[in-house]
Amino acid sequence: MIKFLKKLIFFPFRKVSRNARKTNWSTERNRKRVGKSLFFLAIALFTVFIFRFVWLITVNHVGGTNLTTMAKNNYQSTVTVQAKRGTIYDRTGAAIAVDSSTYTNYAVIDKTQVDSNGNPLYIDKKDFTKVEDFLNSKLGIDRDLIKKQLNSKLKQVQFGPKGSDISLEKMKEIQKAAENEKIVGLGFTANISRSYPFGNFASQFIGIARPKDENGTQALKGDMGLEKAFNNVLSGENGKETYQKDIYGRPIPGTTKVIEPVKNGQDVYTTLDAQLQRNLEGYMDKAATDTGAQQLSGTLVDAHTGEILATSQRPTYTATTINDAEKQKYFTWNSLLSQSAFEPGSTFKTFLMAGALDSGKVNLNETYQRKLQVYDTTINDWDVTENKSYTLPETVTYAQGFALSSNIGMSKIEMNMGNDLWGSYLNKFKFGLKVRAGLDGENPGALPSSNAVTQIQSSFGQGVAVTPLQLIRGWTAIAGNGTMLEPHIVSKVVDPNTKTSLTSKAEVVGHPVSNDAASGVRDLMLTVNTDPVYGTSYSTSGDSEQNLAAGPLFMVNGEPAAVKTGTAQIASTTGGYMTGSQDYLYSAVVMYPAKNPDFIFYMNVKIPTESWTLKYIARVANPLLTSAEAMKNDLSVSADTDTKAGKVTIENYKGKDSGDTADSLRRTVLSPVIIGTGAKVTAQSIAEGEKVSANSRILLLTNDKDQVMPDMYDWSKKEVEQLANWFGIKVTYEGSGNKVLTQSIETSTNVKKGQTLTVKMGN
Repeated sequence: MIKFLKKLIFFPFRKVSRNARKTNWSTERNRKRVGKSLFFLAIALFTVFIFRFVWLITVNHVGGTNLTTMAKNNYQSTVTVQAKRGTIYDRTGAAIAVDSSTYTNYAVIDKTQVDSNGNPLYIDKKDFTKVEDFLNSKLGIDRDLIKKQLNSKLKQVQFGPKGSDISLEKMKEIQKAAENEKIVGLGFTANISRSYPFGNFASQFIGIARPKDENGTQALKGDMGLEKAFNNVLSGENGKETYQKDIYGRPIPGTTKVIEPVKNGQDVYTTLDAQLQRNLEGYMDKAATDTGAQQLSGTLVDAHTGEILATSQRPTYTATTINDAEKQKYFTWNSLLSQSAFEPGSTFKTFLMAGALDSGKVNLNETYQRKLQVYDTTINDWDVTENKSYTLPETVTYAQGFALSSNIGMSKIEMNMGNDLWGSYLNKFKFGLKVRAGLDGENPGALPSSNAVTQIQSSFGQGVAVTPLQLIRGWTAIAGNGTMLEPHIVSKVVDPNTKTSLTSKAEVVGHPVSNDAASGVRDLMLTVNTDPVYGTSYSTSGDSEQNLAAGPLFMVNGEPAAVKTGTAQIASTTGGYMTGSQDYLYSAVVMYPAKNPDFIFYMNVKIPTESWTLKYIARVANPLLTSAEAMKNDLSVSADTDTKAGKVTIENYKGKDSGDTADSLRRTVLSPVIIGTGAKVTAQSIAEGEKVSANSRILLLTNDKDQVMPDMYDWSKKEVEQLANWFGIKVTYEGSGNKVLTQSIETSTNVKKGQTLTVKMGN
C-alpha cells in the first residue's frame, strides 16, 4: 500500500518533467498540465481514503485490535464490584467473623520516585539504619531481613509475614510515627481479610476464611470449620459496573451503570451464645492448665431444641496465633465435636440402660455377682484389685451397678437382651450415621463388629466409635422423654439482598425409647451423683475450689444434676490399647435439672498428666450450667433482623450424592431425611422448583439394595404415603392427628413389597 501511494504521488511529476524537457512547453501550459495531474491525484487519494474509511467501519478491526473496544477503553472503564462475605454471628447478633481490611508494609527504594517539586518519595541510603530501627521496633521485623531488602536491586520491597496482616489501627499508628520521624518511602497496600473479634472463640468449630485468587481478583474463601462448610452461603457473587472517565481517567459523576448486580453473601446466625461461649473458653483454659491433658473437648446443648450453645476444645488457636498452631503438641485442625471419633467408655451405658428399660430386659432390683467370663475374655469392673477382689460389694443390684459404672452389670444386661435387640437400639439412636448438621468432614463413627465379645463390650462403650455430636443427638432422647432431636448449629440464615431470613426450629428425628425408659435412665443418672456408696461422682472430700462439701460433685443452684461418668481405654497405634496409668479418655455427661433437663453438657479429657479426678470436669460443668440456667429465658429470644420469612427453591437431586445433598439442604435450614444407605439419590418427596418454608422435611430415597424402614416418629400422613408408594407397601391408620406416634414395622428392619404398615397418628 505504501509503495503504491509513493508511485501514485510522484509519478505525475516525473512525467511532467520529462515531457517539459522534450516538448519545450511554455510555463502556462506546464502549469495547466500540472494542475490537471494534481486534480486526478486528489480524486485518487480521496477514493482511497473513502474506501479505507468504509472498510474500517464495516470490519471494525485493525490487525488484531478491536477499534470499538479500544475507543471505549479511552473513555469508559468496567470494574468488578467485590461481593461482601456474609457475617457470622452468635444467636444474639454479636459478630463472630466479619470482613475487614489488613495492610502490608512496603518500602520504595527506587530513586526515580520524586514528587512534582523534586522531593524524594523513596528511602535514601543514608536513612537505611533509621528505617531498620523503626520497623524493628514497630513491627518486630528481623533487622537482617530489613537490611537485606533495603539493599536489594528491586524498586520496591516488602518484609515478610511480620510486615503483613497489619490492622487498620496499627497501620495508622505506624503512618503517624513515620511522619513524626520524617521517614519517607514507607507505604501500605490494603488486603481483604476476615476478622474474628472474640479471639479464642470455638476456633476449630467456626474455622477461618482466607483470601484466594479467583479469576484475577481476590476473594475470601472458607478454609475449615463453619467458614468452609457454609462457604457457598457466605460468599455471594461479584458484580460489574461501567463508568465514563475524563482525560485524566477520573470517573465522571452520574455515568456509572450496573452490568451485573453484586449479590452479597448471606449472614449466618449460629446457635452459640457469646456469653456462655466466653465462659466456657475461660473454664477450658484453666482445665487444660490444671490437667495438662493432651486434648480436651466440651459442649453445652439446649435439651429442648438441640441447639449447641457453646463448644470448645484444647489445644486451639486464634486468628493471630494460627500460623504457630501446629507447634502445640497434640494440636489438631479437626473439630473434636464432629470430625474425630473415639470409644466413649461408660457414658455409653446410658443408651444400653435406655434400651433395656424400654424392652423390659432388666429388673433394676435384681442382684448379680460381679464376675464374668465371655468366651476367652474376662470382664472386670474398675474397682478390681490385683488379687481379683473388689473394693466395693461383689453382689449388687443392677441399679447399684449403673451408679457404680459396672462393666459386668451392663454386659449381663446386653447378653439378656441379645445382640440383635441391642443392635436395633444402636440403630434407633442412629449411631454409625452422621448427624449431618451441615458441618464439613463429619466422621460417621462405627458400630461394633459382629464379633460376639465386641458386641457385649459395646454395652460399656468399647469397640464402638462415636463423635460428641452423635452422643449429644442420642442424649436429647434421654433428656426429652424419648423424643430425639437433631443437634443444630445455625439458628438463622439472613439474605441481605432480599431482606428475608430462614429461621430454624427444633427438629425431631426419632423416638428410640419410651418416656418411662428415658425418665428411668435420668433417675439412675441422679444416683451416680448422689449415692454415697456406689455413685462414681459422689465425692467423699468435696471440692474446696468450688466450696463443695462432701456429697454430689456436680451441683447447680444447690441441686444435684443427673450424671454419667466414663473412663475409656484408648486404642494404641500399634494394636490393642495403651497401658499407661493415665492413658484414658475421662468424660462425663451432665443433665440439669435432673427431672426435666434444660441443658446437656458433655466433656472429655484425654490423657491428663496430673492425677485424675472428676473435679476437673465439675469445675467446668457447674459454673457453666449455673450461668446457662440463669439465662434460660433469654436464650429463647433470637436476634431481631427486621426481615420477612424466606423460601427455599427445591432443586433436582436425583443422581446426586445423598450425603452431600443432605448437608447442603441442612445449610438452607431444611430437614433432609435420607432413606436407606445408598450413595445416590433416586427420588425426592418435594418436586424440583417448589418453594418451601424453612424446616420443611424432605425425604431423599437412595439406591440402597434393601428397603430399610426409617423412624417415622413426627412424620405427616403425606410423608408416610410417599414412603409407602416408594416401598410398595400398604398402610393402615389408627387414631387421629397430624403426626406419627408409633409404627408397626420396627426402625432399621427390612421391608418387603406388599407388606402392611400400621401407623398410629396423634398430636
